[in-house]
Amino acid sequence: MEPDYRYPQIYTVGSNPNLICYPTATMHPVMVPTLKKRGKDWQKVCAVMILILTFVMLVSLAMGTFYLFQLQKELNKIKQVQEDVGQHEKIVATARPAEITKLPIAHLTGMNIIKNSKTLVWEAVKDQAFTQGISYKDEALIIGEAGHYFIYSKIYFRGLVCKSDTLLEQTVFKRTDRYPNDLELMITRSDNHCPVNGGKWLRNSFQAGIFYLLKGDRIYVNVSNPALVNFDQFNTFFGLHKL
Repeated sequence: MEPDYRYPQIYTVGSNPNLICYPTATMHPVMVPTLKKRGKDWQKVCAVMILILTFVMLVSLAMGTFYLFQLQKELNKIKQVQEDVGQHEKIVATARPAEITKLPIAHLTGMNIIKNSKTLVWEAVKDQAFTQGISYKDEALIIGEAGHYFIYSKIYFRGLVCKSDTLLEQTVFKRTDRYPNDLELMITRSDNHCPVNGGKWLRNSFQAGIFYLLKGDRIYVNVSNPALVNFDQFNTFFGLHKL
């Protein structure tokens, strides 16, 4: 019988007679499953990473929801404040006309009536003119309530022939029972500067101020020459209102 050379023959050398030879190898070498183990490790790592990413996404979603909730609350607060402000403005806007109507006020416009005196005559009820809480009588505004008043006067002078020595003057007077003579409150004057040809000319004269007036005081306006005044209501006017 020929020996089988597929497997190496193993011989023992030594003095131990109990050792026997093993002519053939009956077991295959054990292979360590390193690749399979590495694959399982990677699966574990991937599973852990997926769990971590899922957790991060859930946390981010929760934080985003909380942020949106807070933002919605802030928007609701802003809307409420705007509604409150709008309601307040409506109330104020409704109340202001009523408050204004209680204040004494008057606006007079020029009336084309020239008397022998230098005191101007005014329109008190027509077109732009009106009085409220203040009386107009005998070319004067009569104060009905003591306090500080803003007084204004605008006179529009004009002429067809200019003379350089013409004095353009307007004066606001106060007449009161406390003094025997009328008091000057405001005065403005200027010389007339004629054009080269000495023909048609015009000048505006305006003055305003704040004064303390008592009940019964009378306010009126004098001019140097009423015949030179343009009495159009938009050019010549006089008025006051309580502050």
